[in-house]
Amino acid sequence: MAGVWLACGFVLAAWPAAAQDFAIDAHLIDRCLAIQDDPMVCVGRQADACIQRNGGGADMIIGVCQENEAAVWDATLNRTYAELLRLVQAEQEMDVGYAPNQLTDAVRQMQRSWIKYRDDTCGVALARAIPFGSAAGPATSECMMRETARQFFQLNYIAGQYR
Repeated sequence: MAGVWLACGFVLAAWPAAAQDFAIDAHLIDRCLAIQDDPMVCVGRQADACIQRNGGGADMIIGVCQENEAAVWDATLNRTYAELLRLVQAEQEMDVGYAPNQLTDAVRQMQRSWIKYRDDTCGVALARAIPFGSAAGPATSECMMRETARQFFQLNYIAGQYR
């Protein structure tokens, strides 16, 4: 009988976790970007709101919220990267002296180099956090979120030169 009560206790203790909301609203990020001169101010705001909404503090909560915001930035980055590739392809097709695939190859190489840079940069964040144990997850997720947003801003700037 004690086992049943113990099991019920675990279920009840886990109940609030099921009610947690780790969603990130991409529209609120867009709204922030529309009013800020420095777009980096908007990076992490929705993750912070998520952390507060879920009781804050715990490394797992911090990491999940940051990973979810990083996913929003990643989706935005991927859309912008695809648009940039379309734009430079159209520029190449205008036949104004570019070698075949010159621009598209350059953009692809830039993105590959950035991925390596991001991974190495976040590797440093992870190495710094490892002595603190569970802080490694939030350190890595924060880095991925920040660096992905920075690359989105960079690609968006470059794409703006072709629009």
